[in-house]
Amino acid sequence: MEFLNIMTELIDYIEDNIAEDFDYNRISKIVGCDTYQFGRIFSYIVGISFSEYIRNRRLSLAAIELQEGNYKVIDIALKYGYSSPESFARAFKELHGISPREACTQGRSLKMYPRITFHISIKGDINMEYRIEEKGIIKVAGTVKNFGMWTANKEEQYWKEQMGERWDFWDEFLHGGMDRKIAEYGLYRAPFYQMGVINTLENGEIIEAIGAESDGKTYNDLTEFEVPASTWAVFAAKGTLNQNIHPIDMLTARIFTEWLPSSGYEKSMNYEIQVYGPGDTQKDDYTSELWIPVRKK
Repeated sequence: MEFLNIMTELIDYIEDNIAEDFDYNRISKIVGCDTYQFGRIFSYIVGISFSEYIRNRRLSLAAIELQEGNYKVIDIALKYGYSSPESFARAFKELHGISPREACTQGRSLKMYPRITFHISIKGDINMEYRIEEKGIIKVAGTVKNFGMWTANKEEQYWKEQMGERWDFWDEFLHGGMDRKIAEYGLYRAPFYQMGVINTLENGEIIEAIGAESDGKTYNDLTEFEVPASTWAVFAAKGTLNQNIHPIDMLTARIFTEWLPSSGYEKSMNYEIQVYGPGDTQKDDYTSELWIPVRKK
């Protein structure tokens, strides 16, 4: 019930500010997670990405205003975050099937994407297995990238390529030689093996490090990245990585909607660790792990 109220509060905030450029860092705090986790939680619960929801709601409202006949197309485009009438027209036609100018004509058929509402759904209990680990500072050796800040208007321009930049980062790591180097150095070992560490800064910038736990040696071709000491709740995610929804994405949503509200713990800092151990990642029984930093409430 608590999370239901939080999501309703979020949708109310979105609807009240639908024409504004949403700062993902700010809205994620309403849900109680960081920017990176927010996108996965929203997509899992709602069924589409946050950017697509904003896009569809704006284009629905834009169609209503165009049919009222009181506004120019360029004014509506700028109001709803489009940098040009051309980009607005492309997005508008993709949803409605007609151009914005055609929508100004009375009697044209348009689509309405309604605001989301949430209801309680009673399901059979599914256990969530976890363990608590205490860890000092964790040093990661590998490659690091800053993905910058993200807002709704920025993502709107590239909504079809959502998360593509991050997949490219992982693809370069796996197939560009870095994965092989780390294996040759013998750094892949328990408990972390191959790991991805995500840190969301206070200003909303997302930093990701991919690699393995450092062995204390210096490697000129590897970058070091430190994770602060913490208590960690560790969850297992079972399933092939070759599917539309990553098993860790589904697990993240359950942690924030089910486990955290009832566990007596809360998230302690804006980090997470994804662990990919030995095994065939294409098998349905492949197991990865998600480490979330926590503290007692």
